[in-house]
Formats: sequence, structure tokens, C-alpha cells
Amino acid sequence: MPQAVPELKCALCRRPIDALGEFFRVSGDFLSKKDPLAPYCNAAFHWPCYSEWPERIRFAGLYVQAWIVANRKNPFWWSVHQDEHVYVSVNPMPPIEEASVRLMQVGTDVRVPLTKWSEWLAGTDRVTPNLQPLEKAALTVVMSTLRKRFPDDHALVDAIEPKEKEGPRRSYATPPA
Repeated sequence: MPQAVPELKCALCRRPIDALGEFFRVSGDFLSKKDPLAPYCNAAFHWPCYSEWPERIRFAGLYVQAWIVANRKNPFWWSVHQDEHVYVSVNPMPPIEEASVRLMQVGTDVRVPLTKWSEWLAGTDRVTPNLQPLEKAALTVVMSTLRKRFPDDHALVDAIEPKEKEGPRRSYATPPA
């Protein structure tokens, strides 16, 4: 007998979420149990609920900060930019060859193939057409910085600091400069 699939509910309104629809989800226990936002770890949210949530900016920032910490230990992803609005990392090695654009005020990870980076900078909808209005608004704030700092995929890869991943457990190839 097949097992029943647990119903997915929005952590904020508690109404059902269509598992095949669009919703925001966070994973991992990235907050202290004492933090009042800890119950929202490993949770799913309707986009409209999440967009209007008064704690969203704090929650999203903490979620991205957890990814930044995790990235330092990941031998495949390299930090290339971080400010109060965005965290950008890159994995230039096959088969991934992507940039990860994490939006501090949303918490999402927008993935952009390196071969499409310039096209994405010219118009995000051409490469990432299913962005939510909240994501588009957050990207509007950072796009001029990204265009100036990383006008093409070569600028992204050139921004990798090889010493970032040096340490006693280094067991991977340094990406091309």
C-alpha cells in the first residue's frame, strides 16, 4: 500500500501549498533553537505570505549568512562578491559552471550558467524567466553593481581568490584564473 504524502503547509498562514506550484522553501537548521525565528527553518512559504512577512528580511539575511559560512568549507564554490544586498559565488568547473546569486533580503539562490552571464545581466528574464516579483525587486537593487564589477563570465572567474580555499584539507584543483 503506498504511503500518504504529507501535506505541505505554509509556515505563516498554515494553508496548504501545492507541491508542484511556486513557493519559497528554506532548508537546514541555521538558527539557534533560542532564536524566535528557529521554527521557520526547514519550512515552506507561499510567496505572497513570505513577501509580506515582517521578519522576512532578517530571516533571509540569516539564511544567506548560513550559506556563506557553508560555502567557505565547500571546495567547489568560490566567493566573489558580498555586500548588504547580495552574495555571489561561482563554480567554474564542469559540469556545474554556474554563478550563484543569493539575495540577502529574499534568501533565494538565483543560478546563472556562466555561458549566459552576460545575457542575464542584459535582461534577467531571458535566462531566469520564473523569478518572483520579490526577487526581481531585489535584483533591481544589485544589477548595476553586478554589471560594473562582473560584465562577463571571465570577470566572475577572474574574481576568484585562490587563497580563499587554501588550508590543510585542500584536495581539489584550483579553478583557472
